[in-house]
Amino acid sequence: MIRRLISTLAALVCAAIVAPAGAADPYDVNVLLSLTGPGAFLGQSEAKSLEAIEVLTNESGGINGRPVHFVVADDQSSPQLAVQLTNALIAKGVPIMLGPSYSATCYAVLPIVKNNGPVQYCYTPSVHTVAPSFTFSSGVSTKDLALAGMRYFRQKGLRKVAMLVTTDATGQDGENVIRQDLALPENASLSLVATEHFTPGDISIAAQMQRLKASGAQYVIAWVTGTPFGTVLKGAVDSDLGLPILTNAGNLSVAQMTQYSSFVPKELYFTGFRFLRYKEAGAGPVRDADRAFYSALAKVGVTNPDGTNSSNWDATRVAIDALRHAGPNPTAEQLRAYIANLHGFAGINGIMDFRDGQQRGYKDNAGLIVRWDVASKNFVPVSLPGGYLK
Repeated sequence: MIRRLISTLAALVCAAIVAPAGAADPYDVNVLLSLTGPGAFLGQSEAKSLEAIEVLTNESGGINGRPVHFVVADDQSSPQLAVQLTNALIAKGVPIMLGPSYSATCYAVLPIVKNNGPVQYCYTPSVHTVAPSFTFSSGVSTKDLALAGMRYFRQKGLRKVAMLVTTDATGQDGENVIRQDLALPENASLSLVATEHFTPGDISIAAQMQRLKASGAQYVIAWVTGTPFGTVLKGAVDSDLGLPILTNAGNLSVAQMTQYSSFVPKELYFTGFRFLRYKEAGAGPVRDADRAFYSALAKVGVTNPDGTNSSNWDATRVAIDALRHAGPNPTAEQLRAYIANLHGFAGINGIMDFRDGQQRGYKDNAGLIVRWDVASKNFVPVSLPGGYLK
């Protein structure tokens, strides 16, 4: 018995050496992602980014000495489930939540949190709120991204625009921002010659393609995301549309485009983000942020990050920064106020400044236009920031 007691005491001493008393508990940050369902191509990539940020954050001290841990719930790309999961987080009294992944789920959650909290950082650029809302939106506004696309094609001499959008939240936002951009003075020379719609579940859009082909358009803006984008590409090839197609940044997925490689139109462009021209960027804090982004993702096995990896990167880093500065037990209001006044923060697409009240930190110069290069299986920048010609 004495030997057993000595052995037990020795084991306890070793355990104390390995895990010292008072070791900090993880700091849980709740996240809603679309790990399954139509938005899974986004959610799965965002999950890898969270894995990389968790490692990067904990290597630099975590959140005030506590290791951060992202608690991810799968909303299955369902607005109804996203609302249920959000209500459960509100019941727990969390001060901040990250996500959901895309337009429909973010818009479903928005009415619950925007006025009272918790702070919500949507992982999509299609949500538009203004201060003092508790909802922030990730990345460059869809309005600014669409404007960059119009600017690019206008400077190439193309004036007649056609629009193809889905009937879901993504398409509705796209149609709204495209019409707003067309009404701007700088686009006075442009004309919208056709508008076509289809539902995300449609497997053929042959009729819409024929009408676009006959419209006299010089290019088509296809504001769709995910599976419906494959329907657009196949429809364009099958109908021999023969027009340049511009789509939104929600489709900046290498995996998705590789899957669609057998039916990619000749001229396919995307609204993209400044980090994609990382190799052309000059020295400074933004290039340093880009370098950290690529390096951290490489450590978790993502050697060629794309738009889906970037969609939640800066948003999550801003949230971590707020949690580090707002005190040990911050309220939603303290976190909202901190982010709303944050400026000079180096993101992967530029220096972020939230003081304009637009709840996202970026302007249109954080976006650019890229094309899909079939040979290299990569997105290649074709414009300067803001969509201006090189």
